[in-house]
Amino acid sequence: MAFLILEITGNEMRAFIEVHLKLVMTIWIILASVLGLLYLMNYMKFNNLISGVVSSQLQVMSSSLERSIIKAEQLGLPLKEMDNLPELLQRSKSRDPQVKSILVINQNGDVLFSTDQRWLDYNDSEAVLRKALKGKETSWTLEKEITLYSGQQLFDSTQQLIGSIVIAYNKASYGSTVAQVKLHLLEMTLMIFAVFALLIFIAVRFGFGEVNSVFKLINQQLSAKGNKEMPASLKPGSMAYEFAHQISRSNEMKHQVESELDKISATPNSSEGKRVS
Repeated sequence: MAFLILEITGNEMRAFIEVHLKLVMTIWIILASVLGLLYLMNYMKFNNLISGVVSSQLQVMSSSLERSIIKAEQLGLPLKEMDNLPELLQRSKSRDPQVKSILVINQNGDVLFSTDQRWLDYNDSEAVLRKALKGKETSWTLEKEITLYSGQQLFDSTQQLIGSIVIAYNKASYGSTVAQVKLHLLEMTLMIFAVFALLIFIAVRFGFGEVNSVFKLINQQLSAKGNKEMPASLKPGSMAYEFAHQISRSNEMKHQVESELDKISATPNSSEGKRVS
């Protein structure tokens, strides 16, 4: 009896591993892929959103400086001779502690005024100057690993480029916020995955429970100790019940064929015995 119980339990476990677990794992992989894609999209969306907000603030700052420079230029004062410009730059910089530096460059890329001589990383200088002096956007933004650059191109009364305003902003100020949001998104994604994974497991386990009964019937038929009769525990109309019914009919037909073959094989022997006598 104990061996039979262990055999049935082993058959159910094999049915679970071969059918249920494979189906559950497939659904889990699809769910993880979808949630991972949503997580990446939400992270990128928030990162772009907060970068856009900071860029808008910097563009307002550079537009204010541009108006002051254009007014002085319209009065006939050359850009390099605007003595009050360093004070304006320093005042604008003091409004946001995360602004690393503000500077004004001419059309050749030479720094005319700056709040900090070490305004630009060496690796970023070429990209920033190309964006500020050769780009097609009047208000431009360039995002690097640790610094967000924003600026405004400057034009004279004849619409000739005379330089550009460059603002270097430290991304560490909102980098921590992005990191916190990223962590919260990851936690929510894992929580959603865990909840739905459990629901999927339960649904597959009970929704495909008849598969265990089918496997049990197959093993009973293949086993020499198996019961050839239909188990009374099966519900009429279920998949396992229909499967067991088909097996019972097959067994009945098999027994009929065997009995007919036995009769046919026994008939010549009886007639031969009568002739000998």
